[in-house]
Parts: sequence; C-alpha cells; structure tokens
Amino acid sequence: MSWLGELLEQNSSDPRERLELGQQLLSQLQISRLSSDSTLLNDFCDLVVQWLSGSNYKVALLAVEIIDVAIEVSADVISPYLLDRVRALVERLGDSKQSVREAMVQLLAALANTPHCSPQTVLEKISFGLNHRQWLVRIGTMNVIKVVLEHQRRFVEPQIHRMIPSLCHLMVDPNIDVREIAASTLIVIFWHLGENVLSSIRKRQLIPEPKFQMLMTRFNEAQMNGNHVSSNTPTTSQRTGRSSRRSHLPQKPLLTPRSNRGMVGSRKGQLLEEQENSTSVPSWQRASSVPAHKRPLIVSAKGSSSAGSVSDEAFQRAFTEVPKCNVFSSKQLKDQISEACAVLENTDLDWSRRMIALKTLRSVIIGGGLDYSDFSEEVREMQAALLTSVKDLRSQLCREACVTIAFFCERLGLVMVHVIDALMPTLISLMQNSAKVMATSAQLALQYVVKYVCSARLLPHLQTAMSSKSKEIRRNTASLFLMALTLWESRTVEKNMNIFLECIKASINDADPETRRTGRELFMQLDQEYKKQADMLYKALDPSKQRTLPGFVSQSSSSQSIISERDALPISQRNAAYVLHKASPSYYSGRSTSDIDPGAVRRVTNRTVRTASKWGGPLQQVNGTPSTTQMRTSAAQRLSSASQKFVSSLRRVPPTPTNYVRSQPGSRSSSPASRFPARIPPRSQMSSRTKIQIDEPEDHASVSSDSFRFETMELATALSCCASSSTTEKKEGLKALFTIISSDKQVNEMDLKKIVERLTPLIVEAAHKLLQPLTDTLIALVRRYHEELNDWLNLLIPKLVNKCSTEVLPSNLEKYRILMEAVRTSFDPEKQLYAICKFIRDPVRNNVSVKTKHGLLMYLHDLMRGMDSAPSMNQSEVRQAVSKIFQWVDDPKNICLMAISEKVVCDMFHLNASDFTSMLATFPNDLKDRLQTIVRKNSFCLSTGNGINTNEARVGILETTAQINDFVDRRTGLPISSPRVSPQLINGLARSPYDSIPLRRASREDQSGSLSGYILDPQGFADDPEQQEELITKIGEELSLHNQRSEERQRAMSVLSQITRDNLFSLWDKHFKMIFLLLIETLKDSDENIRRMALKLLKEICYAQASRFNEFAEMALMRVLDACTDESKLVVTAAEECGGVLATHVSSATCRRVLLAIIKSDVGEPKIHIAIKLLTKVIESLSATELELILDEVAPPIVDTYNYVSSSIRKESVVCLVAMIMLVGEEHMAPYLSELNKGKQKLIDVYVKRMKGIFE
Repeated sequence: MSWLGELLEQNSSDPRERLELGQQLLSQLQISRLSSDSTLLNDFCDLVVQWLSGSNYKVALLAVEIIDVAIEVSADVISPYLLDRVRALVERLGDSKQSVREAMVQLLAALANTPHCSPQTVLEKISFGLNHRQWLVRIGTMNVIKVVLEHQRRFVEPQIHRMIPSLCHLMVDPNIDVREIAASTLIVIFWHLGENVLSSIRKRQLIPEPKFQMLMTRFNEAQMNGNHVSSNTPTTSQRTGRSSRRSHLPQKPLLTPRSNRGMVGSRKGQLLEEQENSTSVPSWQRASSVPAHKRPLIVSAKGSSSAGSVSDEAFQRAFTEVPKCNVFSSKQLKDQISEACAVLENTDLDWSRRMIALKTLRSVIIGGGLDYSDFSEEVREMQAALLTSVKDLRSQLCREACVTIAFFCERLGLVMVHVIDALMPTLISLMQNSAKVMATSAQLALQYVVKYVCSARLLPHLQTAMSSKSKEIRRNTASLFLMALTLWESRTVEKNMNIFLECIKASINDADPETRRTGRELFMQLDQEYKKQADMLYKALDPSKQRTLPGFVSQSSSSQSIISERDALPISQRNAAYVLHKASPSYYSGRSTSDIDPGAVRRVTNRTVRTASKWGGPLQQVNGTPSTTQMRTSAAQRLSSASQKFVSSLRRVPPTPTNYVRSQPGSRSSSPASRFPARIPPRSQMSSRTKIQIDEPEDHASVSSDSFRFETMELATALSCCASSSTTEKKEGLKALFTIISSDKQVNEMDLKKIVERLTPLIVEAAHKLLQPLTDTLIALVRRYHEELNDWLNLLIPKLVNKCSTEVLPSNLEKYRILMEAVRTSFDPEKQLYAICKFIRDPVRNNVSVKTKHGLLMYLHDLMRGMDSAPSMNQSEVRQAVSKIFQWVDDPKNICLMAISEKVVCDMFHLNASDFTSMLATFPNDLKDRLQTIVRKNSFCLSTGNGINTNEARVGILETTAQINDFVDRRTGLPISSPRVSPQLINGLARSPYDSIPLRRASREDQSGSLSGYILDPQGFADDPEQQEELITKIGEELSLHNQRSEERQRAMSVLSQITRDNLFSLWDKHFKMIFLLLIETLKDSDENIRRMALKLLKEICYAQASRFNEFAEMALMRVLDACTDESKLVVTAAEECGGVLATHVSSATCRRVLLAIIKSDVGEPKIHIAIKLLTKVIESLSATELELILDEVAPPIVDTYNYVSSSIRKESVVCLVAMIMLVGEEHMAPYLSELNKGKQKLIDVYVKRMKGIFE
C-alpha cells in the first residue's frame, strides 16, 4: 500500500488527530508526488473536502493548505478531481471564519491556472455562487471572478459577459456588502473589457438609473486616478519560492500561513498596489470586501447646510466596523501595532492600506488588546502614526484617523493624554478646513477628547485657539470650553479658573454672533457652578456686554415699562413673574410710579424681585441654609447642547418672547415693586429672607405687605392650577407652590395637608414637562417641612421608588434620584425604615413589579448604610418585612432580588446585632438557618453601625493589595517601586460609606507577555506547591471582591489564565471548586470587561481540566446560557465560545439533559436558540450508535422547535435535524419527521441532499 493510502486510513473525527494527520500529509507531499491511482485520489479529495466542511476552522485551514501543496507538486494529477468538487469548495466561501473564506478565494483562483483545469472551466463551475442564498458565498464568488479576470483576461471574456446580468442583479441585493462588491467587480470588468460593456448594460437596462450613474461616477474616478480595484492573488507561475519555504512550515497543529501567499490573509489592503510591492497582511482582514471608493460615513441630504458632514452616530458605528482581530499574546499585540504604525508612517504607500492600518489599531482593542498590560506602553508608539494620518490631505484617511483617535479616547481615557497633547494643534487647525468631512471629523474627535481625557494639559491649546483668526475655530473652541466646564471635575476647573475666565470673556466679546451666544451660555454655566468667579467676571465686562447676559437687564431707564423689562428675562422667569402679578392684588392697583421716589423703588426692587425670580428658577435655599441639591439642567442635556454646536453651521434664532398685552410706552401704571434689578442671577442661591433682613425695616414692611403676601386665596389658586387638566396651568401652579413653600411665611398644618394631597397624584402622573417644577417643589417641601410630613412617608417613598424603577429617560431618572436623595437625607431614617417595612408587609399595596421591589430594597440598603444610630430591629414590621422579602426571593420570577436581599439582611445585622439575633429566634428554623448563613457568608459587608467599621474594611482591602504587591515583588526579584499606602492615607480614605474612592496599584507591566512579570522561574513555580498555594489564595481574595477593583481582578484573572494555559498549576484537586464558583459569581459583575474575561477564563480551564467540569456542568451551562443574553455583544460572543467548548468537552449526557430542559422550557428565544446550537455540537461529537440510543430523547423536542414562531430557532432546528440524519440515516429519523408537514419535510430533504453532495 502506498504512503497515501496508509495515511488516509488514519482519518478520524477527532480534530486533534486530524491536525496531526494533516501535518503528516503536508510533510509527505513536500517530498513525494501524488499517486495516479484514481481510487486513492478520490479518497484523498473526499478527505480534504470532508475536513473543509467540518466545524473546526483550524482543520479547514489545514485542508486548504494540503490542497494548495497538492496543486503545487501534482497539479496535473489532482486538478480534474478537484474540479469535480468545486461546488463543495464554493460552499466554503460562506464559512463563518474569515480566514477560511479568504483562503478559499486564493485556492479557487490558483486552481484556475493549473494543468487540465482552465480558467474558463473554473468560472463556469463557480457561476452558481452568484445566485447563492448565502450572501458571503456571493461575495466570495465575485472576489474569485475579480482575481481570475485580473490574470486571465484574454481567456475568460465570454464567461464574464455571461455573468454580467447576474452581477447587475446583485447591484440591488438586500445586503449592502454584496452591493458594494458587485459595484467593485463591475468596475474591474469595465476597466478590462472596455466601455462596450457599459453601453450594453445601459441599453439592456440591467441596472436602475441611479445605480448606473453611481457606477459611471466611480468608474470615471478610477480612470482619472489611473487605478482600479485589483487583486494580486499569486498564480502558479508566481509560486516559485515556495518550495524553499516548505521546510519552515510549523509542526504544531495551529497553522501560521506563509506571508507571500496570505492563505488566511486579506487582499483588501493590496487591492490598489502593484504585485511586486505586495506584503503580508494580517489574517483577520476581509478578502476583497471593500470597493475602491468607500462611501462616506454619512451622506447628508442634497442642498442641506451640513452636506458632507460626519455625525456622532457615524463615529459610533465606525468604531466597530473593523476587521476581526483576536490578540492571544503580548508579542502578537506588539507585532500588530508595530506593523500598523509602520504602514501609517509611510506616506508613500497607498491610502487604502493606511485606512486598513487605522482600522487595525481599533480592532486590536476590540479583540482584547486591553487585556494585556503592555498596551499602555504601545500607545506612545502610535503618536507619530496618528499625527501623520491626521495631517494627510485625503479626507477619507483624515476622517478615519479622527475616528480612531475618538475611539482610543473613549476606551483609554487619561492614558491618551500625552498623545493627545501632540495631536491637539493639528486637530484644532482642521476645524477650519474647507472640506466638511475633515472639519466635522476633527470637531467630533476633539469632542471625545474633552469628554474622556479630562486633563489640564488640553487647556493651553484651547486657550491659544480662542485667539485664532478663524471664526470656526473660535466658535468650536468655545463649545469645547462649555463641555469642559460642564463635565470636568470641580477640582480641575478651579485650578485652571483663570484660563476659563479669560476664554469666557473672549467668547462674550467675540466678533462672531455664534461664539458670543456660546460665551453667554458659558457664563450661565459658570454662574451656576462658581458664583464668586461669575460675579468677578461680570464686573470686568463692559456695560454693553453685561446687558446681553440672560437675566441681567438695565435699570437705566426709569420710564421703561415693567413688561418690557420682563421680556428681557428668560422665558421661565417671565411666565413666573406673570403668574405672580396676576395672583397679587397690587397687580391691579394701577398705581403710578410717579408718586414714588425712584431711589426707593430701586432699593425695594433689588430686594424683592430676587424672591419673585424663584417662580421660574430652580431650587433655592430655605431659611438661609445652602441647598445641597440644585435643580440644574442635567449634565447629559448640557453636553447634548454643546455637542450640537460642533456639527451645526446654522445660525440659531433666539426664542421669540411670549406675546403679553403691553401698555403704551408712556404708561407707567405698573407697581414699582415688580421692577427688576440690574443683576438678577438666573440661579440665585441667596434666600429672600436673608436678603430682606439686611435692608431697612420700612422697606421690608412695604414689600411684605404688598407684593409677597402668600394668603389662603393665593394657595387655593395654586392648588386649583395643579388640579387643572392643562399641562401649562399645572406647571404654573407648581411654580406658585414652590414660591409659597420657599417664602418666609410658615405654611400651617391644614395647608400642608392640602399641598400633600395635591402633589401625591402628580408624582404618579407627572409628565416630562412637569417633572422639573414638580421635583423642585417636592424637594423644597421635604427639606423645610419634613418634621410635619412623617405620616406622608408611607405613600411618598413607594411612589417615588416605583417611578424611579420604571423610568427609562436618563434625564428624568436623574431628577427622581436627586429627589429620593433629598427625601432620604431629610426625614428621620428610623421612620423611613419602618415606613418601607410597613409597605413591604402590606399584602394589598406590595403587589408591585420586580423592578420596584428591587428599587425598594436598594433604597433600604442605602438608607441603612447612612444610619448613625441603631434602630430597634425586633419590631413586628421589620420581622414581617424580612419574612416577606424572602417570600419574594423564593419566587423564580424574583431571582434577581437575591443579592440585594442579602445586603439588606447584612445591613440589619450590622446596625443592631443584638436585636437582629433576637428577631432570628422568632423565625422558622429553615429561614433562621438561611439568615445565619447569609450573615456568615457576607461578614465582610461594609457598615457604619455596630458591626465592621468602614475604615477597617478599607484598611483590609489596602492590606490585601499590599500583600499581592509584596508577593509579586518577591517572585520577580524586582525592587519595590510603587509607593505603599501610609496609615495617614488610609485614615484619609476612610470616609463616609457613600464615598467611592478607587483603590489602585502601580502596575508592573510584563514586557514579554509571559509569566516572568509575576514569577521569576516558571519551571520552579510549577514544582513549588507552596508558591502555587500562596498565589491562588491571593487570586481568590481578589476575585471575591465583586463589583470592586476591576483592574486588580483583571490582572488576577490574567495570571490565572497564564498558569492554566502553560500548565504550571498543579493544585486543581484542592482549589478547582473555589476557582469555579468565584468565576461563576463573577459572571454577574457590573463591568462587561470583567464578565467577558471570566468567560474566557472558564473556557481555558475547561480546555485544560475538562474532566473536573462534569460535577459542575449543569451550573456552568446555565450561567453561560444566561450570559448569552447579555446586553454587551462582546460578552455574548465570549459566552457562545465558552458554551461551544463546554458542549464538546463536558459529559455529553449532562450537556444533553441541561440543554433539552432549556429547549423545552419557556425561557425566551435567545436562550433556546443558543441551546439548540450547542445541542447540535453535542450531537456532532457523538457516534451513530450513541445517537441511535438517545433519539427518542433528542429528536422530538427539536421537531417541536422546528414549528417555533422565530425564524432563527426554526433555522437552528433544521441544522440540528440534518446533523442527526447525517449520522443515523433517514430511516431512523423518519418516525419523528412524519409529524412535520410536507413543506418542512421537503426543506429538510433539500438540506440533507446538499450535505450529501458535499461529501460525494
């Protein structure tokens, strides 16, 4: 028997054995030709086609490698047999793995130039791929056509002409990528076959006119530029240097394709280059999937003022529209970044290659580059490359560079500060570029810079830009200052206040109206946040500029009408003033101002109108006490308004004042008390009572007796407005109530009751427009009259929690949270505790949603964390509430309440341990044991009561950090360079439980990516159980700190991943359960990066310790299936990969039992879809005999899901049924399939025949 026959007999279904056998085939093919025996050749081709069609992409790539070598050494023998199996090869153009698809394009193109196999025959054989149902196959077929046409134009012209109708049809394909590749392919055809093809297409009307015009435009551009979409796929004549490189093929199962062939590499970056300049391209790029002329990110409407501009949504989409890149080591990370930077710095290379390099930098982060500590060092290396790209004259390359800079700022934050410092001057100068794409891209990039890189190093650049001669630069720089003033921490702003003041002043005095408008908004924001500095700046402005500021009007004309003065105020203040005067008797007095001394009028006005301004303003101080919660516009809204300035070139029109009935200019019949002063702060924080007490008693008496007497009639009017069906009247009524509550006059108990009765229903029905005045009024009410409103807590807290739990708008949610914080800090905590417990135990009122239950428990948790005194816990309300909480938890629908319920129990124990222990005695034994277990398990919970002190907990965390640092330093033998935490710092960190202080360690970054950064001698570590015990203990301590210290936990998981992969850890018997449970619990973490890393680590441990997973297989599969419904796509991808490994490595019986239970249950479509996919993997790993024994268990549920409403589940069910048929045959499956209708049975038959055709 020949060597080929002996190797073919060793074929197995095990992927590892296939990889080993493939290496033997490759080695033998390098030294021996294939036999001419037809039987052996057929068996050989069947084997490689079978490998190509398998689920393991590494095996598929190895099969392509084997075919390629076979063609090289025995093309005259093997070509006819491969030609008969071209259909199976074309099917692999739709493989889920990018590298396999690209390799197949290369293989089919090479097959067209081999003996006994002409390019005409290959094109005829693959033409069916243009009409294939899978869009990836259609794309791959067009890529093959382009490559063949590039090198064999003289021989394939008739075949190309026959394919043109199909290509034209693909111009209107539903998939955008197919349309783009079809356009690219047609342009290549026009280039090579001439304009006769164009006229033929137009004459036959094969393409709609708009599409045809687009094609003509792109073709004309290609002619003008002198290039076109090309493909430099190597042909047989170009493969001269391969034999010498065969000896360097890797002997490991994981193949590394040769660089000059780019078997798994992309040709995308080489499309516009000459063949002699072609280089290796990373294996994750798409094969010929981008046309020569990439469309802009956003195409604006024709004739609009923002035509050609780029939007923020386009930036967000472009962040992830990159080729796939998986980073598996620090060395690979450095190589990818170095290669991309080298391309970017070489301005002689084609711009399309540099665009691909920019996408490469983004894809490295998406592919897991941030998991490696070396990445922060590589950021500095990108500075020159990014600077060169931003300076490029081509708008598309400049835009791509700005997208990359914005993406890096969003992901890396302050790590980018040094790079951004060098890029700022260039980005600022780009804002005045005449090309809208470049200008708006730079503006958006700077917006991301200011938002995420909050560093004072940016301010000198922005300060210089404010003196630019370009109004576009000054305008956008002012908006950047507005973002910085809104978003940056107060500490940073205060340290650089001089720069802010100078730039605000320059903006207000700017020649450009839009910049002046932004300057006024800057001043308003400054006035809200930094009152003293705003006053100083106001005095430094010219009187003409002072009058332009909102809320700051002139008093120079004593004859000016009060209504004219009112029109100079913001709309909210004008409306409030109107309601105030309408409700006041003096509004109708008609008293002439000529009877009063003008000086007295001004003095009275200066004191009183500050109180009147409260009608339209936000929350003020009450009783002279500064308000801790000021109702300002939310940061998100201010950022949104600042962002709109970046991409809008339209001049905004000032809002038109409300048309009130005005008196004649000569009429002076308004009350002098209603005049406005020279300066009315829009958000004054001085209480009216404090102001009035400073002034003369006679003036005070005049004011209080005339305009600001809040009598019963006024309160009744305000309450009547609140009960109106008109939203506008409700709003004005709430403003009036706010003024009444904030005034000097004490509201009596009867009036308070009326106010509470009116506000309670408004909390439930509050519309978006009413929310701001309602929260202002409620905060003022609870802060001033909380002692009289304790009975209202039973209604107030549940309603607020319910609204906060069901609210979806972030701006509204923030208002509710501020309001709840005011309630929590104003009322007696003990009374709040009992009020919540009464609500929980009430069987009538507590029938609320899970979100509301979670919100109540979270409110209770926050409340008890801030309690200083220990309330009595052994009360009937508390006992019944605890019992009810665990009744909630026992309900499967409320499983999400478990974690917060345990926190509440711990809080109760730490507040009053003795009472809690007494209360336990009253519970049934099962509940008592459960509570005791919770308290013991969570003994590390932070508390400020009788239990563990917050300071001690923080000290414990810092000590753990120090121990890990010391351990790492001892293993590395490096000097301890990071500063240790002093006791003084520890004491300073131990603040209230509401403080959130990140605790970080100085990172010792590993230059090589190996374990040498942690362990000096890896081999010695593997042989030293004591070192392993010490390390795994520290890792366990870090992983147990859920939702805390993300950086440290990521580092701990990285170390565990490395020692698992390198097989350096030998204490699995002792620590496997602990590690497994910690990782399972980590899947609930709030940080998506932590969840993704935990799934990757679970997958690696399953690879290394598969047998140990059998005991915990059910739990692992359930948690991984839960992760498949995560909101983060990266986490979902990691969960699917982890599930695939579990399905093929853990006991098939256990996997089958869990997955079938999920499929039969009603847990939602995503979980069922993933469960069927994993079950298919389990079935494929079985033998025919094994599957026959369990068909009664497996087949009926899949047949049922084939009738599912969701198309994705039906599709996955078909795949699973076909897998069963391919294993056991149609006769065994016939009884189960008979329940389906004929249409569905026929569809299954089609798939089965297709699968059989692949193996024939």
